Amino acid sequence: MTSSAIVWLMNEPSGSPIRKDAVRPYWAKALELIPDLHFELSTTLVGVNSITFCYRGPLGMSAECFHFGSDQKAHWPFAHYAA
Repeated sequence: MTSSAIVWLMNEPSGSPIRKDAVRPYWAKALELIPDLHFELSTTLVGVNSITFCYRGPLGMSAECFHFGSDQKAHWPFAHYAA
């Protein structure tokens, strides 16, 4: 996972990577800081071997993109936030 939220939430300057074993601590910290965390789905965009969820969250309008490998698992997830 690559996200600018990782920069400020996990103090990771690169914004990446969030490995599978780091997902739980990431969300635990997010829920600790924003206990009423919720997301409002705006739209879903489907591409070739990819999907993007556009939503409003605590950082405003956001999009998370997932690119899938031949095994149908997300190999390149990344997030974008309104500037």
